[in-house]
Amino acid sequence: MRRKPSLNESGFDIFAARPRQEKALATRAIKLGQILIEQGVLNEQQVFEILEAQRDQHVPFGVLAERMFDVTIDSIENAWVEQYAQFTGEIDLDRYEVDRCALKLINRRQAWQFNILPIRFEETGELLMAASRRRLARAVTFVANRLDPIVFFRLADSEQLRDFLRRHYPMPEVTDELLRRASEMVE
Repeated sequence: MRRKPSLNESGFDIFAARPRQEKALATRAIKLGQILIEQGVLNEQQVFEILEAQRDQHVPFGVLAERMFDVTIDSIENAWVEQYAQFTGEIDLDRYEVDRCALKLINRRQAWQFNILPIRFEETGELLMAASRRRLARAVTFVANRLDPIVFFRLADSEQLRDFLRRHYPMPEVTDELLRRASEMVE
């Protein structure tokens, strides 16, 4: 049976952070509305109106922002990724030994498509997984629908993550030139 995702205020499943870290991490996190203000997507009055509606309707902040002020899904995802990055920080993959059992949970196509790297199982049974900022929202959706263990995502530097993907999920047809061109198309 699949675990029902737990949703944060933006409507995305962020998966449970380890309980011992939640309190410390929560003090660093900022609200999605504040990020959308900083990004110029919403103003303070709009955020206030969304929060008022949220109290009455119990609907995620991002869903209300879309409905009330035509905020795009991309804007919500970008703000959520920024919020998540502030919540978890960036992981240095060189500091971890990658567990072969964890690597077997996904195939190389999935690893490259979603820019994810299963790193290891924690003592609690959670899977520590690295992901890129650019693909985090898609990675969360994929993992929630395809993997059974609870996953704790950490964001990794894109270059470092690609190096690790080349090492653990080699695809000879993926060249540096191909990656550079693909990256330019997205930007």
